[in-house]
Amino acid sequence: MVYACKISIKNFFFVIIVFIFNVNIYSTSITSDFLLVNITARETSLGGIYSPFYARPGASTVNPAALMGIVARYIIFSHYTSVFDTHYEQILYAQPINKEDYISAFLFYDSNDNLERTDSEGYSIEKIENYDILIGSSYCRQFEKEFSLGITTKIFLSKLYKSTDLGVVLNLGALYRNFEKRYLLGLVFENLGFSTKYTKEQSLFPMIIRAGYGFEIYRELDIYKIAMYLEERVYLNEIEGTETSLGLEAQYMDIFTFRYGYIFGISEGRIALGAGVKIESFYVDYAYQPFFISDNAHRFTIKYIF
Repeated sequence: MVYACKISIKNFFFVIIVFIFNVNIYSTSITSDFLLVNITARETSLGGIYSPFYARPGASTVNPAALMGIVARYIIFSHYTSVFDTHYEQILYAQPINKEDYISAFLFYDSNDNLERTDSEGYSIEKIENYDILIGSSYCRQFEKEFSLGITTKIFLSKLYKSTDLGVVLNLGALYRNFEKRYLLGLVFENLGFSTKYTKEQSLFPMIIRAGYGFEIYRELDIYKIAMYLEERVYLNEIEGTETSLGLEAQYMDIFTFRYGYIFGISEGRIALGAGVKIESFYVDYAYQPFFISDNAHRFTIKYIF
């Protein structure tokens, strides 16, 4: 019986790997680009890194294993308006069930209020209705003390003018934390699923493999802490290929945090800056990511722990 169980688990992972690495054979287009947008300020300011984090519910929308280690309940709200006037809102709730199981649930919404249909001369005819609504949940199970596995399920509805799309995607995540040597390893298979557009357009979601590493550079008791994070992202059905992020986080007494991120690989180097402040039970995070000379992107996240 045990032998049969091991064989079926092995076959399960074999099927997943075959599916992932043969996705380009069947895919002709990519849909649901909003799944690639970084919403939370902390992860954005670190260069869009999500995989190598411990007890960070804000990262659980990508890596559910990041829920491992939380000991309280969290409510997290994030807001972001892009340079193209699309605004993104996300609210997340997370809590431990017991010492080994953790859950979270989140709601995502985005829309562009200035999107219009124009005539041949460029005059506005009508407003174009557009939005993405996503409901998701994450579950994390801790195995022994240092290792956890998790799954995130996302169900969404997208609308653009007269076109609608309904889809379901899964994220599979793992996290290993070495308490003695103070380093983290994270792995995520992101956006595995299909949409209703698949049968008509053979379109798939932007699927990604994330592999991350984090470690403490310096610590002085619980006063000062400096950590560095590195993440490699492989876009399985994107033409561009791979992307690498490097993030630095310096914290003082859990009161003030400074963050810096640098992204390179797909395009020219991009930077991100951010800071976090604790006010009683509230944490306020801010991220700044320059896009153009005349316009930049700002993100805000408010976290309440109780």
